[in-house]
Order: sequence, then C-alpha cells, then structure tokens
Amino acid sequence: MNQAAVRAPAKINFGLRVLKKRPDGYHEIETVLQMISLFDDLLIQEGGTGIRIETDRDDLPVGEENLIYRAAELLARESGKFPAVRIRLTKRIPIAAGLGGGSSDAAATLIGLNRLWDLGFPRERLMDLAGKIGMDVPFFLFSPSAYATGRGEILEKLSPPSPPLWILLIYPGFKVSTAWAYQNLKLGLTIEHKNISIPKFFPAVSCAGGICLENDLERATFKAYPCLKQIKETLETSGALHVLMSGSGPAIFGAFSDEDPARAVKQQLGEKKDLSVFMIHTLSALPESLE
Repeated sequence: MNQAAVRAPAKINFGLRVLKKRPDGYHEIETVLQMISLFDDLLIQEGGTGIRIETDRDDLPVGEENLIYRAAELLARESGKFPAVRIRLTKRIPIAAGLGGGSSDAAATLIGLNRLWDLGFPRERLMDLAGKIGMDVPFFLFSPSAYATGRGEILEKLSPPSPPLWILLIYPGFKVSTAWAYQNLKLGLTIEHKNISIPKFFPAVSCAGGICLENDLERATFKAYPCLKQIKETLETSGALHVLMSGSGPAIFGAFSDEDPARAVKQQLGEKKDLSVFMIHTLSALPESLE
C-alpha cells in the first residue's frame, strides 16, 4: 500500500502585537513564529473512498471542519484527483492552545499528498493553497522561524535561535478559541510602544533576558483565566529568559538557555495534575518529512 508519513510541529509566538482592526474584520498583527519539537504524526494511505480521518481523540472533528480534511479536499480539487485516502492522526499537540496544531496538520497533509499522489507541486504553489485553508498554515511550509505581519500571512524568514532554546511548555487542560481571544481584546489597552519592532529584538532572544517581548492577547485571556497568570509568574521566577502565552493561548511557555533549570521547573509543575508539561526545544530546520 502506498503511504506517506509526515511530522507536523507545533509553534510558539515570540511576541504578538495586535496593531489594529482591519476593514475586512481581521486584525493587523506583528509576531515571530517559531517551530518547536512537539509533533503530531500523520500517516496518509491510499485506499477506500473519499477522505477518511482516523484519530484516538474524541474531541477532534474528522469531517469537513477539520483542517486536514479541507487540505486534502483542496489539493484533490486543484490536481484533478479523486480523493481515496485514509489519514491516521496521532495527536500530541494540545487542541485550541495557541500552538498551531491544526494548521500544522493541514500543511503536513499538503506535503504528504503531494508526495503520495506524485503531483510535483512546487513549494510556492503549496503555500498559496495553504493560505486558502488558514492564515497560520503557510508558515509550516516556510521556515522554522519567521516574522509574520498582515493577518499573519506575510512571512519573512528569520534565523532561528542558535544554539536552540529549551522550551518548557505548560498546557492548563482547557481550550481557548482564537475567535474568542480577539473578540475580547480591547485594542486601547494593548501594550504601548508598538513602534518597537519585534524582529529588532528577536536575535537577542537566544542570548539574553530582559527583552521586552509581549503578547497583546494575554490581558483578556488572563482576566478570564487567572490561573494562567499564576503559571506565568512561576516561570518568570524560575530563571527563564522569556515567558509568554503562545498565540491566543492558553499554553504558556518559558524559554531557557540551559536544560537543568528548565527540568527543575518541569519537575515542580509536573506534580500538578491539572497541567500538562512538555520539555522541548526550538527547531533549527524544517522537519525532514516537510522538506
């Protein structure tokens, strides 16, 4: 049986500024996206009829609302293929956590089916298709580190942290929708000094603390979920270089230059049963299966 195995990495945001609301209803943003070593795995096999998604997660839709399904359907339509595939998803990235798991899965689907169907679509064409699925999807075909503007679809490559940073990622066990986070954002109360460019500071992320990287979505999310502020404060006193909520949350991460202090905090937080704690690192290159 013909098949393709693809790894789909999560991402974190090193800073996220919401600049304004656009006439089209979306928000203008500025952010740095960074892939991390937390992965979903997709096994795509030919056979059956239509598009069939299998997963052990009961809370994950497997129909047209799933970005994997939409990616497969779009690529089939663009290529003239009649889709007859089974996609087995091993889900490790927390859902609706600000980590881009669904978008990464969609990008991995485009790569896997392009290979399985022997389409030969160039990366640029796949990125164009990815943009029709969601604003975050093109990033996962682009670079391990990128500066994103516009609605998040305008990407500029950045050099990833070198050496890689250790990331202690905490997921509190509940979901926050991106739509909710933006609907509850009060633009007049977001972080000031937006004339200070995130990319200007990003090269220093891997070597120094005290750099002012902020996430404008934290205010509303922390107000609704005070436990997130407590998690952030714990990480801030642990020796982390930077501590932020990722995207629209609720995942919180601390970036460390050394492994030992990160592992010490992991052991401390791991004793809390309501938290999922991941010890991972930033990626310096796209996963081989996404190349």
